[in-house]
Amino acid sequence: MFGNRKNKNKNANQGRGAKISSGLCMCPQCNYSLAHKRGVPCFTLICPTCNVPLVRQAQFENNNKHIGFNDNVDIANYPKVDTELCSGCGACVNECLSGAIIIEHGKAKIINEQCVKCHACVNACPAEAIT
Repeated sequence: MFGNRKNKNKNANQGRGAKISSGLCMCPQCNYSLAHKRGVPCFTLICPTCNVPLVRQAQFENNNKHIGFNDNVDIANYPKVDTELCSGCGACVNECLSGAIIIEHGKAKIINEQCVKCHACVNACPAEAIT
């Protein structure tokens, strides 16, 4: 009885691992890509052209769909926080792949030196305080 249960969980975990290891790591600035390797976070890899951390392909595609090329958001610029709208909820901190956002005095603050301009924080902010 217990032996079968273990085998079912083991097989389920193998299926999840296969999904995690697929895809690409991409540069948010120049679209350079590299095959994702399981166990190696994309943000630990650096683009040889732009010298910025890479982001996961799915994250890159989601950001481009949300931002769009006809919107007023310029992905070449760093995101900015409107402190009047920011509630300090931390949703952007949890979403930031490069650890470039902190909560300071109850408001989000973006550290440009760490930011890779992926704009994941724009999508994550429920108050729409980041542009």
